[in-house]
Amino acid sequence: MMMARARCAHVLAPTVVLPAYGCPDLVAAAEFAQLRPVLVDIEADDPGYSLSALERALTSDVVAVVAVNFLGIRERLGDLKDLLASRSQALLIEDNAQWFPEPADGCRLVGDLVCLSFGRGKPVSLLGGGALLVRAGSDLAILRSLIGPAPASGSLFPLKVRVFNKLLDRRWYWLINRNPAFSLGRTVFKPLTQIAALDAARTSILAANVAAYLSHERSVEARWATALSRSPMVASVSVAAERNGRLLRYPVLCRDASIRDTLLARLHAAGLGASAMYRVPLAQVSGVGNKVQMAGECKGAAAFASRLLTLPTHQQANLQDIDSAAAVLAQ
Repeated sequence: MMMARARCAHVLAPTVVLPAYGCPDLVAAAEFAQLRPVLVDIEADDPGYSLSALERALTSDVVAVVAVNFLGIRERLGDLKDLLASRSQALLIEDNAQWFPEPADGCRLVGDLVCLSFGRGKPVSLLGGGALLVRAGSDLAILRSLIGPAPASGSLFPLKVRVFNKLLDRRWYWLINRNPAFSLGRTVFKPLTQIAALDAARTSILAANVAAYLSHERSVEARWATALSRSPMVASVSVAAERNGRLLRYPVLCRDASIRDTLLARLHAAGLGASAMYRVPLAQVSGVGNKVQMAGECKGAAAFASRLLTLPTHQQANLQDIDSAAAVLAQ
């Protein structure tokens, strides 16, 4: 976002377009980059932008549009690229924080800038950090000037890795999450304070973690699809086949908000690893408030947020857990 702002230094009140349903870290990034975030609606049954709403929001002040790959469901990047080419000077930032590119998907990166995340719970996790891919031919001088020196890795990093891996077992996660002293999985706004280079400890294990991720089978996704076909109250998020990549979590849409909340409570009680993700549209996330500007009512984001339920796809999600969750969802 800072690169986009520098590229359009002539714009007096620069803004960045964000989806109206998403992670508050997007707002934190905009605030750090001194851009005003404008929230544009998504479809009620699709995490992607409403293209008509996006087209209306492309004013001369927009210097960047963030296209979020939600849990492995890619945005309609070709349509967005065509729209920006005809209507805007804005750069397209492809946010792949919840998906990692792999040859098996047969897809190309489209954005002018592409973000990857190595944070906790991400596809390739280093418990922090990330990467920015920049289109060939871009001026990297400004980028290098924005990144501070790498911090010391710290002696506790190996312990953090062991604790995180232990928490992938749903029983341990369930026990800790029931303790009110912890706040695992809560969605709140946290300001960004600095951008630093990746530390040595994380850099040293990146290649091995990428290789391990790419070696994982995707059988859990197929099991969920089969199991959920027996439930009349939920349906998989349905998008065009070319938009489906490896899923970070398996997303389903419940018939209404009441059913979602009931199913979520039952799945939590059984310790089966369900999540409602952000629960509310981005503007309603705690701490976001007046930091954002709304481009319309964003009813699609509200409908999507109120009905979304996600289920685990990591390697520890076994057939017994899936069958137990499916039994709850079929009630």
